[in-house]
Amino acid sequence: MGKRLEQQPMYPQYTYYYPHYLQTKQPYAPPPHPMAPPSPSTNSCSQGGAEQLSKTNLYIRGLPPGTTDQDLIKLCQPYGKIVSTKAILDKNTNQCKGYGFVDFDSPAAAQKAVSSLKATGVQAQMAKVRRI
Repeated sequence: MGKRLEQQPMYPQYTYYYPHYLQTKQPYAPPPHPMAPPSPSTNSCSQGGAEQLSKTNLYIRGLPPGTTDQDLIKLCQPYGKIVSTKAILDKNTNQCKGYGFVDFDSPAAAQKAVSSLKATGVQAQMAKVRRI
């Protein structure tokens, strides 16, 4: 009937090599990595290169977009004297990014705040100390 055309590769100058894991029938799995050590608890002191937790500064997450520094003061004032608060805001929208910090004047007030806030469903924990 008609003349049969042989198919020529469209781009003969390019050769594609499949990675080894695509040539096998086994699904690719990255090599296993050792598990990271657990986070230090609020009662223990960290040694060496591990991150240390603050004794007075709280990290609070899960905050609504309209949260301000004043809202954090209202939220935490019942638990002790507050040194400072900071709701972290998006520079473009000027809305809270969903987290903030509250620094108390004493470790006892900070621990009381964490316990009480967690009991009411607020995601609060001691902030990590950042070393520069």
